[in-house]
Amino acid sequence: MFRPKFSTKNIKKTFANWVAQMAQMVLPKYFYAVLGRGSAKTTEIQADRFIAMAFDMPGAPVVWVSDTYSNLQKNVLPSLLEGLERKGYKEGIHYVVGKQPPVYSAAEKAKLPKWLQKHFWKPYNKLATYKHTLIFFTGFNVTFGSLDRPASLAGRSYVHVFGDEVKYFPEHKIANILKANRGYRINFGHSVFYLGHTFTTDMPNTAHIGEYDWILKMVKKMQRKGILRILQAAIVLNECRQETLYHQDKGNTEQAILKKRNEVRWYERWIKSRLHESGQTLFFIASSLVNIDILTEQWFSDAIKSDLGDVNTAILSLKPTLSSGERFYSNIDVKHFYDDGKNAEWAEKLGILDQEDCRLLRYHQPNREIDLGMDFGNMISMCVAQQDSKYYRVLKFIYVLPKDWIREIADKYLDYFALHRNKVINLYYDRAANNYHKSGQDLATAMKKALEYDKDGKRTGWVVRLMSLRQGNIPQNEEYIFMQDLLAERNPKLPKVRIDRFECKPLKASLEEARTKVDPKTGHLHKDKSSEKLQDFTRLVMESTNPSDSFKYLMMRMLWRRLVNVHQQTNLQTTSVRN
Repeated sequence: MFRPKFSTKNIKKTFANWVAQMAQMVLPKYFYAVLGRGSAKTTEIQADRFIAMAFDMPGAPVVWVSDTYSNLQKNVLPSLLEGLERKGYKEGIHYVVGKQPPVYSAAEKAKLPKWLQKHFWKPYNKLATYKHTLIFFTGFNVTFGSLDRPASLAGRSYVHVFGDEVKYFPEHKIANILKANRGYRINFGHSVFYLGHTFTTDMPNTAHIGEYDWILKMVKKMQRKGILRILQAAIVLNECRQETLYHQDKGNTEQAILKKRNEVRWYERWIKSRLHESGQTLFFIASSLVNIDILTEQWFSDAIKSDLGDVNTAILSLKPTLSSGERFYSNIDVKHFYDDGKNAEWAEKLGILDQEDCRLLRYHQPNREIDLGMDFGNMISMCVAQQDSKYYRVLKFIYVLPKDWIREIADKYLDYFALHRNKVINLYYDRAANNYHKSGQDLATAMKKALEYDKDGKRTGWVVRLMSLRQGNIPQNEEYIFMQDLLAERNPKLPKVRIDRFECKPLKASLEEARTKVDPKTGHLHKDKSSEKLQDFTRLVMESTNPSDSFKYLMMRMLWRRLVNVHQQTNLQTTSVRN
């Protein structure tokens, strides 16, 4: 095959790893990928498919689903917008987010490029609100929704479903969402993408409560011969385009026309191979190594040296091997988490650009005091809880990472719970936070001041009670016994704990992932806290034991500690674990 050199004039060069390139060449109806951390799942693969659909189905409605709406706001949407920006699409010109598209007068419209005049803001579907949408200039529109706000997805029809981090999607819930993937066949049935799916995630760990591996079943839908046929056609098509560009650049009009005809023929063959049933599904598993050119060798070296059990699953995309018997909180169970914690009324009112607040919490009681459990470490963790008539509920988990400190986490709390009416906080924390209490330099007092006074020194209206004064150290073997008793719910004097699985995702991961280690001298079980030494601070959120420590201080208050018999041996020979 002739491979001429062609001009790069007016062509913007961008980098994409080979998995992203392959996904872009195949562009199937159904795309399922299990990819390691940092492999550009959203910025490259999802963004490329989004752009392809925007041109292939102008005016079409699609839906983008996440486990939580806050994850959409903080992670998914910024990554998508970064990907679009990298590919030359700018907000306010090519798309708008969370608001109605601009309406131009005839004079203003005449000044726009011709392509923008022809296809500007023409969604085929009727939009009652723009709060949860991104609208492309072709009219292609995305509704953002999440499992913790199911009302935002109800009663609508879409022609394609996007989803990221789908390991957090229960199979029955994603099945319900796919029922809305329907209709508009006359308008969009011609497209390869019509009624398809785009789902990505890192490797699911089913040892964690609330992680699901249904995406791994999708490998059975893929037919390799069909995918190879598409790739072969795409490679030839790409070469044809290069030849066309080469002759156009050289001014060889006659040759350019001939090459263009050949390009069109191969384009039709490429489309036909994608429409064929054997080429409709692409399933792929790849490690973070696919993006080593961007991540660098040092990034992988640091991750491997940490040896904290996450490398195999999150980076190398290997199936996990951790068993429940190795958990420090071995009695943690699905019953301890609830997923109906969102107020549907406020979930619909607060859109993709709005800041979330306590009105979203269904079980939040604005007229009752609030309990806070805090751990002051390299990551500051905060559990927000209240007792209701039946359960002790952990409503929200808040954290900050270095270089943020006490002022920043206090501001996060004050912003989120600004509308709470009974402004009394019971603060539970580690004994070490009382150090230098007499001089007023201890962390507990600093936290109290930060909550009671804003950054300008003005009263916030909150009153903080320091509940852990004169509390002794909490040994890890005592914590192990206490948590066994608490989570088993055999002691009627202890509260029944329920944790919001969406609002407390880092806490949930920490409780599930915390492992035991044995003191070689005493044989006692301890919590393995090596994960708190991670040099990459962003990994502390979902991989360290820091969040579980804030839960420990919240629950192991002096009153409840006295209700548990801790005078028993905690070694491998005498400890039993309930699966």
